[in-house]
Amino acid sequence: MSTRRALAALAIAATVVACSSTTGNESAAGDNTAVAATSAPSSSSSTTSSTTTSSTSTTTTIPPTTTTTIPGFLGEEVIGTSVEGRPIVAYHRGTAGGIPIVVVGVIHGNEDDGLAVIDLLRTMDLPAGYDLWLLPMLNPDGQAAQKRTNANGVDLNRNFPYGWGPIGQPGDSQYSGSGPASEPETQAFIAFAQRITPRLTLWYHQNAFLVLPSQRSDGPLRKKYAELTGLPYKALTGTGSTFSGIAATWVRVEVPEAMSFIIELGDDLPPDQAQIHADAVITIIQMVN
Repeated sequence: MSTRRALAALAIAATVVACSSTTGNESAAGDNTAVAATSAPSSSSSTTSSTTTSSTSTTTTIPPTTTTTIPGFLGEEVIGTSVEGRPIVAYHRGTAGGIPIVVVGVIHGNEDDGLAVIDLLRTMDLPAGYDLWLLPMLNPDGQAAQKRTNANGVDLNRNFPYGWGPIGQPGDSQYSGSGPASEPETQAFIAFAQRITPRLTLWYHQNAFLVLPSQRSDGPLRKKYAELTGLPYKALTGTGSTFSGIAATWVRVEVPEAMSFIIELGDDLPPDQAQIHADAVITIIQMVN
């Protein structure tokens, strides 16, 4: 786990530095702040709207950093902030105006091995024509505390508005919040996704060690990802979880023509396995058109 923790510490430090330099498991059901930034505009509408929340988001601009030496670097954005004020950063690479792809490393704070995959994708060669957005942490407070929920005790993967339902109460690991999209992290991602309208969104989780099968259009991508990484391609059973308000499902239902699925890693992800997963991402995004 030391490699994962080191990557996480670097990611948190980088986001804090970036902000200080500004101007001024799961899901069987997953299957069955508008910002100005250094990045080039995507081919999608640049107007952010959200019908799920009345909260006002803050516009933040991040000047170029040393990552500008990376080929295909298009910029960084703070798409919102967490309950405790940590920035939620999106790294933008690839072909501006190409097919938008989003990869999210952490939504459950104690399931953060996906950070190693994100770190590799930040520098790997990319195929032309793909507009890649990398979100290391949608739940930076939970990751810093090494707990599943955000700082309000809400499971962000039960807080998205599509299919939302009341689950548990504060203190429960699957507490779904006071209402749909009640959390600033959820609101930030909704506004971001509505703006860039991704064709594919990938979400890293642990520890079920599988990719769920699907009969929808993303079925071939899921199966290929499983084949490339050695993850079983099978249904998730016997978890005792309630699956509503799932992020991947919200994307798939609410974003036009979007595909979205969860990748369940195992207990740990050694560096060689992280590279296999990063290579798999590059392979399957080329199946998206």
